[in-house]
Formats: sequence, structure tokens, C-alpha cells
Amino acid sequence: MGSGDPYGRQLDGLGAGISSLSKICLVEPYGKRVPLLGKGARYRTGSRGLDAIKETMQVAEVLDQKEAERNEDEEKLDIDYTFVGLGIENDEVDVAGNCGNMSSAIGPYAYNAGLLPASVYAKADGEVTVKIRNTNTGKLIDSTFNVVGGEAVVTGDYTIDGVTGKGSQIKLDFKNPYGSKTGKVLPTGRRIDNIAGYRVTCIDGANPAVFIRADDVGVDGTILPNDFNKLFDKLALLEDIRKAAAVAMGIAETEDLVPRTIPKIGLVSQSSSHPVLSGKTLNSSQMDIVVRFLSDTQPHRAIPLTAALTTAVAARIPGTIVEQMLAPEPLVPSAITIGHASGQLQVDATMHEKNKLIPVSGTVFRTAKRLFEGDIFYTNVMESTSAATSTSVDNVNYSSNGRHSLAVAQLPTHATEHLADIVNQAGRKVMVNYYSQKRAFENEKKEKEKKLKSLEEMVRMVKSKQRKTTLKAKDKKKQMEDNAKKAKAGKGNKGKQGRR
Repeated sequence: MGSGDPYGRQLDGLGAGISSLSKICLVEPYGKRVPLLGKGARYRTGSRGLDAIKETMQVAEVLDQKEAERNEDEEKLDIDYTFVGLGIENDEVDVAGNCGNMSSAIGPYAYNAGLLPASVYAKADGEVTVKIRNTNTGKLIDSTFNVVGGEAVVTGDYTIDGVTGKGSQIKLDFKNPYGSKTGKVLPTGRRIDNIAGYRVTCIDGANPAVFIRADDVGVDGTILPNDFNKLFDKLALLEDIRKAAAVAMGIAETEDLVPRTIPKIGLVSQSSSHPVLSGKTLNSSQMDIVVRFLSDTQPHRAIPLTAALTTAVAARIPGTIVEQMLAPEPLVPSAITIGHASGQLQVDATMHEKNKLIPVSGTVFRTAKRLFEGDIFYTNVMESTSAATSTSVDNVNYSSNGRHSLAVAQLPTHATEHLADIVNQAGRKVMVNYYSQKRAFENEKKEKEKKLKSLEEMVRMVKSKQRKTTLKAKDKKKQMEDNAKKAKAGKGNKGKQGRR
């Protein structure tokens, strides 16, 4: 993927320099399961990182007893997949959570690749449903789409805000979309928490998420990603809140161990008319709420699907920050219509009939299509440290940089042409870290000032008490002196009366 790129561009791989375009799905038939690498697992691709992943996968070949028992009563599943999020500037491999948008492609891909049971292929034309399990979260998804001639249909009239063109509709039904990492809808047990001095709602839905009012952190709730990326201090503040919330939710023991991708943090605001990335204006009447999500301190250009599902769950629970910000009358009674940076998205969250805090399903509609298939040429960097060599392919000489097995040299980067990109990507992290450290210093300074003020108050109280004690002593002494004078005067008067 080209991860571990200090310039944040991933030119040496398939990534595209932003978190939503640095993803992989590992797909296997159900039963031959891609093993779950562990709660909040994170690995490094550098050094022995790849070997560590292989060893972990070998150890995790069999389902643990708890997971096996949980799935005994479930309907028969067809396919397993593990979502992997790759770092950009760093070489981190994150399998802590799922990506809903990537889930859209699993059913059609598995169908076309012949990975499904024979019963699924019984109908060569029409609508099929593939039963999927995401191993990151253990959650089940029904993917329903059309097939023609034994191939998944990709052409159609369905459109999605933020996605160019039209496609064939894919219906995704997420089963019991809650407790993906903590086992609870409300991991803290509260609908509102005070985290780092801010009121937030922590929800573990299809993925864990933290919701905060945009106004509370001084950000315009309808802000677009490019403008948001310039607010380094706000991005740092939100990252600090996200990490503190993750610890409160039980996702990590310390803030240093919080995964990059979960929980996500979303800024919510009331519906209002505002421009979106396409240049069009979204009217307030076209949505129930406005949300802006961030991943790894990067504002999303649309809305992650799992985050949208979690937003819908939060909207169904009275008293949460999301529910408080909803429009008085929903645009569609059966769904929540979310305004995001690219437009709008409708999500249906159905709650349990008796326990209204438990979501039993979440439904969304997407599209997906195959762009290409082929081979990725990879050579372990540690094994290819020799100097560049020359290789002949079809009698044409190509200079090898020692990294690609095809021996085609990578073209040099024109730094001057892309200077703005480099500054925006590489410098962005530096600025966010700067403001985060600055805030930590300021908080420490405030804490010291608070302690100093407390000590000064104690000294003031002691001095005040001393003054009162001194005044009381003086008053008592004066009273004693006055009494002595009166007594002496009384004795003198009695002596004069006796002489008379």
C-alpha cells in the first residue's frame, strides 16, 4: 500500500494518502475463516511485523469457544472477511474495527470469485443474499444484490452522495449492530458523559463512536474537510477527547494504546442549509441532523457507513447528544437522514420491541463494482538492499531500484510541483501533535495555577483567622483592662464614702 510514507502520499504503493483510501479486506469462505487478530490489534509492517501477522494468523486458526457458542444458533453463514486499515505516514496495521463501505463489496466479490456455497449459485439471474461475518467485530451482515448470467450486476440507476456515477443497488442489513468492541450499546452506562471537560455521548454500535456538539468545541458544524484540516488546534483537541473517551469506554487501558480507527469521533449540529463538496447546497429540509466524522485526525469527505449506523442507533436513544440535535419531525419516519460533507445518507435502525436501547438491525443501501484484478509486485525491502541493477524485459533495459520484482524503476517525485501536497500531508500531523502537546502543557499550567490559587486561598484563610484571633485577643485584653479600671474606680468610690 506504500505505508510508512513520511510525505503522506503512498506513491510507492496502492494507497492514496488518506485513511479512507488505505484499506484492505481479507476474504475467505465461512469455516476457512480469516482469523481475528485480536481486540484492538495493531501490528507494524516494518521489521518483523509481517512475520508477526503470519504467526498470529496460524495460532488463531480455530474459533474460540465463546464465539463458537454465539454462532451455534445463527443462520448459516457464507463468507468471512477481516478489514485491515493501513497507516499512511506510519506503517501501522489496524484490525480493531470494521469498515461498512468496504462491506458493500464483499458479497459481489465473493460471488464473482466463486467463494460461496453451491446453493447461492443455484439462481443465475435475479436477487441473491450473501450472509457475511466480519471477523473484526463478530457481527453479521446480509448483503442482497442482483446477478445476471452468474455475475454480480454493477450497472444501475442507484446514486450515492459522494460517489460519482450510478450503480446497481446493494442492500446491507447489519444484524444486532451494537457492542462491536465492548458488548454494550452504552459502554460507560450513561447517555451523556463528561470527558476532558466536554459533554459527549459514547455509543458502541456497528463501530464505537463518540459524539460531541460542534458548538461546544467552537467548530462550524457544516464545515468542509479542506477548511477543517486547517484547524490544527481543534483537530488536536478532538483527538485528545477521542482518546480519553476510548479509555472511558474500556476500549484501551491507556490513551497511548487507543487504536487509530476506533472509536471515531463525530461533531453533530442541527439541520441547516449549507454547501457540500460538489458545490451544491443542501437544504435544511433535506436532513434530520448534520454530522462530521474524523478518523486518525482526518475529516471524512462523506460519512463512514459504520459511523452512520452508530449515529442512527444513537438517534433512537432518548437523551443522547444525537437525539437532542434531531429535527422535530423526521424526513422519513422509518429512517434517520444524515447530512454529511458530500450530501445526505438515510439509515434505518430498528430497536428491540421491549428493550428500546437495543438495536436489532440497521439497513443501508450502497453500490460496488470491480475496477481491476491482477498481481501486486512486492519484494521484502529487508531482503533487497543491494544496489540498483539493470534487468532486460523483452529486450528493453529497465533500471531497477531493488524494490519491485518487475524491475521497473520508480519515477522521481517532482517535489516543487507537489510541495503544497507534501506540506498539507506531512506537516499536518506535526501541527496536530504540536497543538496537542500545547494543550497538555496549558492544562498542566492551569492545574498548577489552580493548586497555587488553592494554596493562596488557604494562606488567606489562615491569615484571616489569625487576624480575627488577634482582634479577639485585643478585645478581650481591652475588656479586661476596662473591667480592672471599673473595679479600681469602684473601690475608690467606696473609700470616699467611708471617710464621709
